[in-house]
Amino acid sequence: MKSDKINLLTVLLTLSILALVASPVVGVNSTIVVDSQQIGLNETKLVIVSRHETVILNKFIDAFVQTDLAASVGITSADEIRIYQPSSYDSFYRAMTLDQIGADIGWGGGPTLFTSLALDPAGPAIGPITDQELLDLFDSVVNDSIAGASMKYYNDNNELLWVANAISSFGFTINKKVIADLGLPTPKSWSDLASIEFYRSEKPTVALGNAPDTTSNTRIYQIILQKFGWEKGWEIIYRMGGNGAIFPGSVATRQQVIDGNVAAAMTIDFYGFIAQQENSNTQYVVPANESIVNGDPVALAVNPPHFEAAKAFLKFIFSQNGQALWLDPEINRLPIRSDAFDTPLGQTRQDIYAVYNQTIRTPGIVFDEDKALSLEEAMRYHFEATLTDVHDDMRTVWGILVERLQSGNLTEEQFNAEVKKYAQPAITEQEAQQINEKIIEDLNYRAQKQEEWKNFKLDKIKEIYDDLGIPYGGAGTGGNVKQFPGFTTTLTVITLLFIAVPAIIRRRKK
Repeated sequence: MKSDKINLLTVLLTLSILALVASPVVGVNSTIVVDSQQIGLNETKLVIVSRHETVILNKFIDAFVQTDLAASVGITSADEIRIYQPSSYDSFYRAMTLDQIGADIGWGGGPTLFTSLALDPAGPAIGPITDQELLDLFDSVVNDSIAGASMKYYNDNNELLWVANAISSFGFTINKKVIADLGLPTPKSWSDLASIEFYRSEKPTVALGNAPDTTSNTRIYQIILQKFGWEKGWEIIYRMGGNGAIFPGSVATRQQVIDGNVAAAMTIDFYGFIAQQENSNTQYVVPANESIVNGDPVALAVNPPHFEAAKAFLKFIFSQNGQALWLDPEINRLPIRSDAFDTPLGQTRQDIYAVYNQTIRTPGIVFDEDKALSLEEAMRYHFEATLTDVHDDMRTVWGILVERLQSGNLTEEQFNAEVKKYAQPAITEQEAQQINEKIIEDLNYRAQKQEEWKNFKLDKIKEIYDDLGIPYGGAGTGGNVKQFPGFTTTLTVITLLFIAVPAIIRRRKK
C-alpha cells in the first residue's frame, strides 16, 4: 500500500509538471511514457525542450546514443534523455526556466521564438554559449548569414545566444489535381491565393494555420506584412482567409493539401517536401521575391544542469553525420552544413540538394527581425481574434462580395470600397508595437484586447451587410479551431489520472 501511495505521488507530480509546461507535452523514446501501462521518469542525463516533431527527435536521439560522444558523458540509452514539446511561447518559456524540469537545451522553433526567449521581460530563458570548443565549432561550420538572414544571434555583450542548426524557406504547397478539378489558376504568389479567382463557394481553397498555434505560419504572415506593408498585408491575409479555412497548427494545415481538401496550404519548405512524398500531386512553391530564409536555432538554457551532455549533443547535431540526418526521407529538411550532402545519405538526396542550392542563392525580401519581434504576439492574437474567431462570418461576407462582383451586382469601385472595410485591421502597426509587451505579460489584458478586436471586425462585417441591404443575423460560430491550452491540458491531466493511475495500481496488485 505504501508503495502504491508513493507511485501515485510520482504520477501526480509528473502530471503537474506536464500541465505547467505545455499542451501538449509529449515524451519520446520512452523518456516520459504516458499511457495505461506506465508513468514515470527514468534517470535523466539530458533534458531537451523542442518544437521539432517527434520523428525528428527520435531520429537524432536514437543516432546520438550510439555515438562515442554520448558514451563519453555516460549516455547509452534514449531513456536517459527527457524531451518536452511545448506548443506555445509561454509553455516553451516555462519549460526552459522551471527548476522542476531542469532544461539543458532549447532546439527548434524559429529565430523569433529564440530571440524572444533571450529578451523576455521576465528574464532570459536561454544563456550565452561561452564554451570555446563549441564556439570554435560554430565558427567553422556555420556561416554568420545565408541569403541575407542571420544564422547566429548575439547579445549586447557580443555573446552568442543561439545558432542555426538547419535552414528553411517559407511558401505554400499546392495540390495540382485540386487546382485542375476546380479550374483554378496555378498560384505563384501570396496575392494569387488572395485573388477572387481563388474563391469557391463549395469548398475552401486555401488552408491557413491559426497564428498563435504555429510559428511557421506566423512567420509567413510576418513576411506578408513586411513585404506589402501593414494595411495591404492584412488585406492579403484576410482575403486568403475568405478563400480558405483556418486550422489549429501547421501539421493540420499541411495535411489539408495532402488530402486534397484544399488547393493550397501555408507551409514551411520541409512540410512541402513531406507533402510531395505523400501525394505526388502536390508541389512546394516559394513565391518569387516574397519569402525569406530562416535559420532554425538551438540554444543552451541559462544554467543547464547537464552541461557536458548538452555539449556532446550539440557537437553531434553540428557534425557532418548529424547534419545528414536532416536529409532522412522522414524529415526532409535543409541542413546548415552543405557537406551533409557529401555523406552516403546526402548523396541520395539530390532532390533536396537542388532545393538547398536554390534556397541559398534566391534573394528574399529584406526582413526586419527586430520589427517582427516588436509586434509578434500582438500580431498573432490579432490574427486569431479578427480572422480565426470570426472566420465563418468573414468567409460568408467575402463570398457575397465576390459573387456580387462576378454577377455584375457590384461595380469594381463598390467592391473595392467594401473590401477596404472587410480588410481593415483593428490596430495599426504602431499600436501593435506599443502593446506587444503587455500582450505577453498580462493574459487578462490579452483576452480583453482580443474581445475588442473581434467586436471591431464584427462591426465591419455588419457595415458591409448594411451597405448591401442584407439583414445581418449576428455573429456566427467562428472558425471553431481556437485552442484553449489551459483547458486542454486540464482535460488531459484529468483523463490521464482516470486512466493511468488505476492501471499502475492494478499492476502493483498483480
